[in-house]
Amino acid sequence: MAAIQEFDLPARWTSLLQDKYSEAVHNLAKMWPDERSLDVSYREVEGYDHEFAQDILANPEHHFLAANQALRQFLLDAGEGNIMPFVRIVHLPSDQVRTVSQLRADDIGMLIAIDAVTTKISGVRPRLYTAVFECVACGHVIELNQPNEQELIEPLECSQIDGGCGRPKRQTRFLLQQQASFLINSQFIELQELPEQMKGGIQPERIICIGEQDLAGRLNPGDRVKANGVLFIRSQRKGGKDTPVFDIFLRIHSLERQNIPLEEISISEEEENEIKDIARDPGVYDLLTNSIAPSIFGMERIKESLMLQLFGGEAQVNEDGTRNRGDIHILLMGDPGVAKSQLLHYMSTISPRGRFASGQSASAAGLTAAAVQDAAADGRWTLEAGALVLADLGLAAIDEFDKMNTADRSSMHEAMEQQSISISKAGINASLRTRCAVLAAANPTSGRFEPVSDVPFTSQINLAPPLISRFDIIWLMTDTPDESSDEKIAQHIIQNRSKGKSELLVNDGTIPHPSRDAASKKEAVKVNGKYAILPREVLRKYVAFSKRNFHPKLNDEARAHIVAYYVKTRKQGGDSADSVAITARSLEALSRLAEASARIRLCDIATVEDAQRAVRLTETWRHELMGDHFDLTTIESGKKGKVRNQEKVIIDIVSKLQNQSGSSAQLLEVLTEAERQDIPRGKAEDIIDKLCRDGRMMRPSGYETLQVV
Repeated sequence: MAAIQEFDLPARWTSLLQDKYSEAVHNLAKMWPDERSLDVSYREVEGYDHEFAQDILANPEHHFLAANQALRQFLLDAGEGNIMPFVRIVHLPSDQVRTVSQLRADDIGMLIAIDAVTTKISGVRPRLYTAVFECVACGHVIELNQPNEQELIEPLECSQIDGGCGRPKRQTRFLLQQQASFLINSQFIELQELPEQMKGGIQPERIICIGEQDLAGRLNPGDRVKANGVLFIRSQRKGGKDTPVFDIFLRIHSLERQNIPLEEISISEEEENEIKDIARDPGVYDLLTNSIAPSIFGMERIKESLMLQLFGGEAQVNEDGTRNRGDIHILLMGDPGVAKSQLLHYMSTISPRGRFASGQSASAAGLTAAAVQDAAADGRWTLEAGALVLADLGLAAIDEFDKMNTADRSSMHEAMEQQSISISKAGINASLRTRCAVLAAANPTSGRFEPVSDVPFTSQINLAPPLISRFDIIWLMTDTPDESSDEKIAQHIIQNRSKGKSELLVNDGTIPHPSRDAASKKEAVKVNGKYAILPREVLRKYVAFSKRNFHPKLNDEARAHIVAYYVKTRKQGGDSADSVAITARSLEALSRLAEASARIRLCDIATVEDAQRAVRLTETWRHELMGDHFDLTTIESGKKGKVRNQEKVIIDIVSKLQNQSGSSAQLLEVLTEAERQDIPRGKAEDIIDKLCRDGRMMRPSGYETLQVV
């Protein structure tokens, strides 16, 4: 194949633009300066001229120059001479796509695409593109191109050929004429390979990229992007000398696919039809519930709520600019050894964009965002996205939620309700989005839950009430002996042990990995042409397809059902006067659950059945947590209604006796009065001691006297 001559390129580009893109160029001239570049699809170029397209990949720099020249000439001929747009080539073929860790010496100078997530960006700074220098001795002007962003190239002499004085650099000085030089915007961007492409246990690799012109300032930390560009190298310096080892950089030529939700999961037409078939089946809810962590026995209701969490409700933006979240947050509080962590691990791997973090090893900066001092960019502070930001539009599973430092846990409040994180550190004021569902697990502080205690279950874990109230569903998982279920669980666990394969043999490659052993999988899973349990890949695609294409709204009946339940529950109240049975926050939780339920059926309308499912789940977890008399005040104050009432009664008695005597109340009289109101003597003494400790009561003159503070 004869190589395409360089002088021939602008003419070829001109004919391509005239044939395929004349309308797009015309629109670009109208949209200037909002649009500064013309996107040319590689597929179109390939259809137009195959050899020409191959040459673009091999010699991209020549083509970029020729294409921009052709585009500007085209605009000049059309009478639009004063604008300088760029041609950006997008949609490269799949054999040009690399991950950061796959980059090799052969790729240098080729046009390639990198799939990655942005972790760090520097500020946008002007950079010299062509510099104009003036010779101090004779005033002659010299123009120089500046190809390297690391150093400024100065003239070596004032050349006589152009009419200069011929003096070399050391006999004269060259002044940079900034007005006459051409400056462009430039930005350093650090890309890191995607979590789903990484091999386990390896630190993710990163590459520094340079975005110029209209590409500077387009990315934020946490954005997933496909960056097309040309690799170039700069020598690593050691002790002021260049070494023969080089660092790789990417000069970005065009950007694609910025955080389109769930874009990384591609679904073929065949798979789409299969998903629709599954959704039509009336038993779809049971099928999906059984498909979640099949190796864990039972827990049907918990798995049902996790299934709804995978699909999630729909986030709403209101007319006044506020936003209501659509993600469902779930808290699992349970005794040790009830498979909480297993559930969390499973959920984080199955959710598109799932992240797993563990309490003690996660800090506030690691979950939200860290301000990092950048050595490359002269010590400026930049932001690095944390786990919640990287799980944007996915699911974050946080184990040992109660073991996190109190200061770190406070950053979760905003991340969960407003779904953004405001950062004010090291002179950076930024807001990052964390639109992810949170699945958290916590253990009781005393090792196990104490069912018979004055302290409610939610206060037996080390979490603050405001944080607990942000969860839509709170499951209590106690480990209570029960003969029939114990036997089933034991059988299930032992059977699972015998089904598993030896990890050592799997790693050696002597036997195939059980999750990838497709042949046995297909047969084991389908019964009479139907799935008994959905394979992980199918489930992931199902979730992605549903979230991408269906945005359910509640219909009138569903709305009425939820409102009726809310009003009825509000009326019931609790045991004591200050009890609140349900708050407005639960209304949103119910509608989110109903929307998620409609999404499972691939339906845009949430019906009364979905609302009933949401109400049933809510009633189940509320009953498990507190029995029939659910009381939010108990959760928020950390005291059961009975205890709160008894405290109130004793304070009332003391203040009444205090008013009668004019000074202080006598302890004996208080205890006698308390016994009349059904508070036993020992209990009353305990309560009085506690009130004195809390500073709500005092003993003004000795142990026998009491006074309300």
